Amino acid sequence: MPKERASKEKVYDKLSDSLNWCNSHDDYAQKRFSAVVDIQLPRDLNADFPMDLNKQMKALFPVLLQDELRGYRPNIAMNKEDLALAPSAFLDLWFSKWVRKFKTAWDRGLPSQQVAKPKQAATDPALIAIVAAHMGDNGALAGEYAWHHNLFMSAENVGGNLLEEYIAFKAKDYGWIWCRGEVLTAVDFCNTDCSCFIQIKNKSNTENSSGKGYRQDHDARVWYRMNAKRIKGEIVTYWPELIDVIREGTKQDVPDDLLNESDYLSFVSNASQSNEKLITDTEEGIGSTLEGLTQAYAFGRNAK
Repeated sequence: MPKERASKEKVYDKLSDSLNWCNSHDDYAQKRFSAVVDIQLPRDLNADFPMDLNKQMKALFPVLLQDELRGYRPNIAMNKEDLALAPSAFLDLWFSKWVRKFKTAWDRGLPSQQVAKPKQAATDPALIAIVAAHMGDNGALAGEYAWHHNLFMSAENVGGNLLEEYIAFKAKDYGWIWCRGEVLTAVDFCNTDCSCFIQIKNKSNTENSSGKGYRQDHDARVWYRMNAKRIKGEIVTYWPELIDVIREGTKQDVPDDLLNESDYLSFVSNASQSNEKLITDTEEGIGSTLEGLTQAYAFGRNAK
C-alpha cells in the first residue's frame, strides 16, 4: 500500500522548523547540506559532466534561508510519516531528494543527446481529407504534408530544452547555474550569488497565466527568445536583453556577442546533424509515418 503524501505546505513548515532548529543548536544546516552534496555529487564526478555540479548545487543553499528567496524552493515530495522525523534526519532526507533531482536531470544526458519518442496522438484522417481535397484530391501529397508536420511538432517539443542547453554553455563561465530537474520553482537559471533569477521562454506567447502570476509575485524575470508575431514582417529576437541579465548577475565582462540568433541556429542545426534521432516523424502504431498516414487516409475514404 503506497504511503500517504504530506501536503506541500506541511513539508515547507517542517523544512523551515528543521532549518531553524538545527541552526540554533550548533548543527548548522548548510554544513549538513554540503555533506549530502559531497556524497551524491562528489568532485570526481565532474569529469563526467560539463559543469561543476558540486559547486553549483551548493550555491543554491541560500534559497532555503533567505526570506525573500523562499518562494523559489522546490516542491519535494515527502510522506506524512517523514514529518515526525527529528529535524536533522528530516533535513538529510529533504536535502538528499533535492540533490537527487539535480543529479537525475544530468544523468539523463543533454537535450541534444536525447532520442525522440513517436508521436502518441493519432493524426486525424479528416484533416488529411481536408488538405487532400484542397490539393485536388491528392491523398499521397496530403499524407506527406502530415508527415512533415509531425517532424515540425517533434522539433518544437525539443526546442525549449535545446534553447536552455545553448544558454547554459554560454553563460556557465559567467557564474550562472542551469537549474535542471526543477531544483528551483519557476526558474531555469540563477547566478551563483542567488541574486538573479530568470525563466527562459522560446516565444512571447508560451507563458501561462499561473506561471506569470507566480513569477511576478516572486520577482523573477522572464526572457523570450522571439516575439510570437512578426513586426513589420520580420522575426524579432531579444538576445541583447538576455545578455544584459547575464551581466547583472556577474562581476565579469560579458561580450556583446556572447549569444545571438545566428549562433543559436548553428547550434540547433549541429545538434540535429549530430543526432539523427533527436526528432522523429514516426507515429505510434503505424510504423513508417508517411506510408501509414497515406494508408490511414485511404482507409478512411473506403470505410462505411
